[in-house]
Amino acid sequence: MRHVLLPCLVGAAVTAQAGAAEAPQVPEKLAAIVAKTQSFGLGRYPISFWSYTNLKEHGRYMDEAEVEEWADAGFTVPQSPSFDANDPAQKAHIQRLLNWARERQMKLILCDPRCRAQPGPNGDWSQMPPDYADGIRAAVKDFGSHPATFGFHVGDEPDAAMKETFFRCYRVQKEVAPHLFPFANLLPWWPGAEERAGTDTWPNYLDEYVRDSNADLISYDYYGQMVPGEDGWNGYYENLRLYREAMWRNGVPFWNTLLSVGHFRYRCPNYDEIRWQFNTTVASGAHGVLWFFYYMRQPHANYRLSPVDEHWDRTQTYYDIRRVQKSFHRFYGDLFTRLVSTRVTFHPKAYGNGEVFKPNGIVSQILAPEGHPVLLGEFVDLQGRRYVMLVNNSMTESAKIGLTFPGQDVKVFSWNWSGAEYEGDAYCADGQSRDEKGLTIHHWLAPGQEAVYRVQSQSAAREPLP
Repeated sequence: MRHVLLPCLVGAAVTAQAGAAEAPQVPEKLAAIVAKTQSFGLGRYPISFWSYTNLKEHGRYMDEAEVEEWADAGFTVPQSPSFDANDPAQKAHIQRLLNWARERQMKLILCDPRCRAQPGPNGDWSQMPPDYADGIRAAVKDFGSHPATFGFHVGDEPDAAMKETFFRCYRVQKEVAPHLFPFANLLPWWPGAEERAGTDTWPNYLDEYVRDSNADLISYDYYGQMVPGEDGWNGYYENLRLYREAMWRNGVPFWNTLLSVGHFRYRCPNYDEIRWQFNTTVASGAHGVLWFFYYMRQPHANYRLSPVDEHWDRTQTYYDIRRVQKSFHRFYGDLFTRLVSTRVTFHPKAYGNGEVFKPNGIVSQILAPEGHPVLLGEFVDLQGRRYVMLVNNSMTESAKIGLTFPGQDVKVFSWNWSGAEYEGDAYCADGQSRDEKGLTIHHWLAPGQEAVYRVQSQSAAREPLP
């Protein structure tokens, strides 16, 4: 099914009618992003976590009940424990995890040590081990045909010394098993990170990665949004912007890792902050999220209150993440796997060198209390239909926020608790009015809460695409 759909989805253009105006053509790279996301075969928005477990130490916890808890919390593509590929019992355990995942419509990113990016002889990162491809072939023989295998974990945060070989290792995985989706995580940007990554500009680092690895997706992690105050917001949104723009340039989706465990100066996120991280990432165009991290395993440094603590008990963080993710799936299902970001704006001020909101043919006005932060993501589907995601961009304050959709012909559609699209206000709306400016809808939004609409009008259909 995956291979049949791809040629149909990636094309020169797909057009649609919205009102009396013809929608603009969907550029090939935007269509390719949607096609790649749908080729993952998850059926819902990709959600993962960093596990850091291994079967030797933690295998007794990795039973069917554990996999059920992943599924019940709304995860769709978790990371597996690492394991000893020379131990038949551990390999059989991974097969059971895959079987249990398949029964719950999940896939796993397998942390197989044979597939990690590795240096050549004597730790030389200028070359790849001569038998690396043999290890990939063995891993694929063991697990590559299982329908719950998403792909193998390549590695994390390649720097200047290792990136060339790291990218080659990813490419080898794609050459050996083109039907799988290797997972690799890149460095985040921060002032001066270019030297660490061995690049002159961050866009060049990201483009080099996609080009040299033949990557299926671009992933990174950044946690500055969880330092006290708004100090880290610029870095958070700068990374979202840089990775979103790399997505547009290269035609592959990007995933963002969010914070689920307090450590260093990063605070333990509460429910509102978990929802804020999730919804701002989706509104900023990411096609997947991960959580750092899921299992505490044992006390270390000042890490605390991960979703599963050092006693293997579920913390409030687990239940908060579960609530956010289950609600998102219930409202929106696979919607955001079928959309691609076209514009992200802020009101009244921008973060991370982003764009301050300016009226267009989709939304002409944002109404909010003076100084209250608002985030607005705009999207398109393969039929050229336009969508918006409004997010209360405060972590602490609820607010009544309005949007005006211009045009006398404008219609809006949203999604109910059963995931069905209907014409009318979003679930969180609090009144609407029509006048010569168009349709204005107000919403009471808690911190990080969202409202999502499909917008149908002549002016929306004429809005150009990036």
